[in-house]
Amino acid sequence: MRHQVARRGRTIGGALAAGGGYGGGFDTLRLVLALLVMVFHAGATLGSRLWTDTLTPLTGSLVPLFFGVSGFLVAGSASRLPVGPFLVNRALRILPALTAVTLVTALIIGPLFSSYGPAAYFAQSAVWQYGANSIGLFRAQLPGVFTQNGQPGIVNAALWTLAYEIACYGLMAGLIILGLLRRPRLLLALAVAVAVTPALLEGLGLLPLFAQNGLFRLVFLGRGAILFTAFLGGALLYVWRDAVPLDGRLFAAALAGIALVHGLGPERWPLVETALSGLCLAYIAVAIGVTDFGGRIGPYKVDYSYGLYLYHCPILNAVYSLAPHIESVTVLVLLALGPTLLAAAASWHGLERPILGARKRLGRTVAALNSVISGKRLGFQRARPLAGYRGVVAMDPGFARPQGSARHPQKVEDIVNP
Repeated sequence: MRHQVARRGRTIGGALAAGGGYGGGFDTLRLVLALLVMVFHAGATLGSRLWTDTLTPLTGSLVPLFFGVSGFLVAGSASRLPVGPFLVNRALRILPALTAVTLVTALIIGPLFSSYGPAAYFAQSAVWQYGANSIGLFRAQLPGVFTQNGQPGIVNAALWTLAYEIACYGLMAGLIILGLLRRPRLLLALAVAVAVTPALLEGLGLLPLFAQNGLFRLVFLGRGAILFTAFLGGALLYVWRDAVPLDGRLFAAALAGIALVHGLGPERWPLVETALSGLCLAYIAVAIGVTDFGGRIGPYKVDYSYGLYLYHCPILNAVYSLAPHIESVTVLVLLALGPTLLAAAASWHGLERPILGARKRLGRTVAALNSVISGKRLGFQRARPLAGYRGVVAMDPGFARPQGSARHPQKVEDIVNP
């Protein structure tokens, strides 16, 4: 028995199963990543070249690591749910908190820090256009707000990634419809095809022609291309979790791959860097996530990482506007961290967590009704008392019996932050 457990533990799937279906490191990793993104944006707010240029290999890896985690966990949810409930779950997880930060920023922070008076501020169309952020369409500016900071006029620079997160959910919905999450080899073939497409087109001399297409540039050549590959890499790791080793040597190889690309210069490998770095970062993120570190860290009962990610930029900008003499990234982060944590806590306890609870209750109700309706259609005279319960189990095991251990209690597996 011990040999079998150890053998399973050498794979990502074995480590995930040992943690009760949820890796103890995911919560900590997302929290650390959110804090590091905050530090990076503090440097950008001050105009620090150290954070925006010198440390690019580190700072450029933070958001792709988030997407690697997202791809892995969201694939777990997508493998259990039909496409409709999957998309509803994703929308309920992402959009309410995103809408809240958009409204708070446009209606409260904006008027307080704008160079316009309240009447003139709200008369500007940019105020209402900013509302597009609530559905993932990035709008950077509010009238006269934060125009003297290191990123002039950019109110919440972190929100640009949300459009890519939502697009990745669309990609996952396509995989559900095509049934590729149940066909690992076909999914792997698709991923390889996506990875080699730009290089193949360049070799054939066709890349300039395809590059004229906006969607092609977005997916393969734009600044967010690595986010797609990291997300798809995370999904691949979930589908192949029982075959992929959880090995320190593979972890080191992934680090070496990233170092090699950055050492040679991404501009020398423009069509290889995205695929290689995305897959390597996905493995690093998942390997950390499924490791429980002896039960010393995670999982936690709260998840402030999404709120930290959403609110840190406007709060950093506000603090710097109130104290423009600040020159230290450390000082700026320390001054902004308290208010940001308060905003994240309010988002989690006041909005995110209640919606997650309501979503689970709604899932139970819908599954029970579907079970009863299906029973009547099949000619049963009376639905069995536990039919709805069993229907829920069949649809999503996470809705019913608690899983996990005393050390790692059951977690909502698809709580994902960009």
